[in-house]
Amino acid sequence: MQRTVLASVDPPFEWLDVVNPGRGELEDLARRRGLHATAVQDSLDPEHLPKFERYGTTTFLILRAFDESSAAEAVTVQEMTRKVAVFLEPGLFLTIHRKDQPYLQALATRHAEASVSEGRRPAVSVLLLDLVNAVVGTYARPLEEADTALGRAEDRVFSSEGMQRLLRDLYTVKRRVTTIKRMLWYTLTVLNQLKPSSEEHAPYFQDAKENAESWYVYADELLEQTDSLLQLQFASASHRTNEVIRVLTIFSAFFLPLTFLVGIYGMNFRFMPELEHRWGYPAIWGVMVAVTLAIFAWFRRRGWLR
Repeated sequence: MQRTVLASVDPPFEWLDVVNPGRGELEDLARRRGLHATAVQDSLDPEHLPKFERYGTTTFLILRAFDESSAAEAVTVQEMTRKVAVFLEPGLFLTIHRKDQPYLQALATRHAEASVSEGRRPAVSVLLLDLVNAVVGTYARPLEEADTALGRAEDRVFSSEGMQRLLRDLYTVKRRVTTIKRMLWYTLTVLNQLKPSSEEHAPYFQDAKENAESWYVYADELLEQTDSLLQLQFASASHRTNEVIRVLTIFSAFFLPLTFLVGIYGMNFRFMPELEHRWGYPAIWGVMVAVTLAIFAWFRRRGWLR
């Protein structure tokens, strides 16, 4: 489906938005508009990562925005994001994508209303930078949700309940933020290859770049926080394991000498003088109690029973 979002004769300008085109439709459009064949092939690839290319007077970009309809458990690029291909020529702004995307519709509505109220069309380069800003802005919500999830995880990290669920949640957050950081890095790479068309448009370019950089840094900080929580969770689990082993070791230290004594007098040899002794049984009980008290006093003095 092709639709003209903005158009004017003086100066010549058209924003043509193409939604879910077939191969034949797109190839026909490429012939009429003089688009490069390889760029058209890239625009048809649903898994293509962000890129920047220039063919003569044509600038070709691929951007990926966060898909608001993606599942909360989605972690891959294809599951979390949607691609939009952009062809930029003097007087032409062509966008191609598989399905309608809210940020793109909002951008089109805003510029259409501005063109009516102000009576002029935006420069193509400004429109492109606004689109990049809108794409970057789609990652705000998932990053804020990841920040909230990490805050909840901090309250659960010292709890022994649901440790497996917590680790799974942290790993999901880490993979989602890693994917977002990767897309923001590719978008920054595209922005670094773009040049403002004039000094008048330089502030728009700088604003888009700073916006992408700020969200990239935010994603990097969230990844560091996630790694810290994972390490803390592993350390906490290791500490709990060590506590269990410590208790078992203390019990073993108590019972080891007692087991030794019982083993000696449980061999049932015929000629064992203690077996015939009148006070043999109470005596061995006294020895075992004394050994137990001595071990307890020694552990207490060394602070191992705290």
